[in-house]
Amino acid sequence: MTRRLAWKLGVLVATVLMGVGCGTAAPQQEAWPTKPITMVVAFAAGGGSDAVGRVQAKYLGDELGQPISILNKAGGMQITGVSEVLNSPADGYTLLQELNTTSSLQSMAPGLPYKLEDRTYGPMMAAGPMAIVVNSSSPWNSLKDLVEDVKKSPESLSWGYLGGTATADLTLMQLLVAGGVDVAKTRAVSFQGAGPSVVAVAGGHVMLASDGAASVIPLLKAGTIKVLAVSGDKRMPSLPDVPTAAESGFPTVNVITWFGVSGPKELPKSVVDKLDAAAKKITDSPEFAKDVDTLGRYPQYMPSAQTREFVMKEAESFKAVYDKFPKGQ
Repeated sequence: MTRRLAWKLGVLVATVLMGVGCGTAAPQQEAWPTKPITMVVAFAAGGGSDAVGRVQAKYLGDELGQPISILNKAGGMQITGVSEVLNSPADGYTLLQELNTTSSLQSMAPGLPYKLEDRTYGPMMAAGPMAIVVNSSSPWNSLKDLVEDVKKSPESLSWGYLGGTATADLTLMQLLVAGGVDVAKTRAVSFQGAGPSVVAVAGGHVMLASDGAASVIPLLKAGTIKVLAVSGDKRMPSLPDVPTAAESGFPTVNVITWFGVSGPKELPKSVVDKLDAAAKKITDSPEFAKDVDTLGRYPQYMPSAQTREFVMKEAESFKAVYDKFPKGQ
C-alpha cells in the first residue's frame, strides 16, 4: 500500500467514526420556553387567588419571554385544577398556581387522588396573612380579650366556618386551640366563602371570622368591622397599625396564604432552575411589590427546594391542629 493510499484510508476511517459519534450523541434538550405557557388556577375567575395568579402570570411571562395564560379550573376541593396539571406532560408548558389549599389541604383530606409528593414544586412568589375580624361594636379589642371571654362562655361564640380545610378555618382553629377554648361548645356557622363570613360579621350575624387582608380593608374603612390581628409575625403594609398574632401573644396562629408555582412530577431541572431565577428577579422588583400589595400580599421568594420542604412541614402542622379540632362542626 502506498503512503498516499494509506493517508486516504485514514481520512476515510476518521470521517466515518466522526459520523458515528455524531449519530449516537444524545440530542440536546429544547430550550424552554419556546411557546406560550398555561398556568392553571384551581379557583374561579375573579377571586383573590385568581387575582394573584394573573399578577404572577404577567411577571413570569415577561421575564421568561413567553405569554402565560390563566386557565381557571375550579371545583372539587381543587382536585379538578390540580389533576389537570399533574396529568399533563412534564415539559413546563402546563403549570399550577401553588398555594396552601392546593397542597397542604392533602393533610386534612386524605381521600384526594394524589399525594403531596406527586408534583414538582417551583418557587414561592408572594404571601399574605389572614385577618381576624369582629364587629366594630364588639367589646373585644385584642386577641387576648377575645380568648379570655370565650373561654368563660364558649357557647356564646358564633364564628364563620368554611368546612374545616380553608385557610380562614385554620386560622381560627389555631387561635381557639391555642387559647384553650372548648371549641365543641362554640357555634360554627357555615358559609360558602371567607368573604361572606366577614360580611356577616359586619352585619352582626356572627361574631368572628377571618379572611385575607385585601378583602377586609373596605369593611374596615366603612367602620363596620375591627381587625384584631393578622396571622403570622409580619405586619401588612396596607394594615400597618394592626398587630400580628405573634405580637398579640399567639405565635402559633401563623397561617399565611402563600402563592407559588408548581408542575407535574419529574419536571426537568432546567425548567425549575429558570422558574427559580425568574421568581427571584421578580420578587426583588418594586413594581411587583406594589401590584401584590394592592391585593393584600407582599413579595415572598423561596426557591423550589425550600418550598417543597416548607409544604411538607406546613402540612404536618395543619394536620396537628385539624386532629385536635372537634369534627362535625
